Amino acid sequence: MLKTIGVVVGGIFVGAVAAEILREKCPEKVDALYAKVKSFSDRIKAGFNEGYCSVTQRAESTEA
Repeated sequence: MLKTIGVVVGGIFVGAVAAEILREKCPEKVDALYAKVKSFSDRIKAGFNEGYCSVTQRAESTEA
């Protein structure tokens, strides 16, 4: 268990260092990637909220 936690923490550390190196080498590409990921997550969040509101409205209308 302790070994697994150590590997996970080490992987996070190595990933963070690699991300910073990439940010220094080509900041435009990293910023563009972050923008794409943010756009994608915003669309997923909007779709989820739309579906959730639709389901809750149907549930409220069937209860009445």
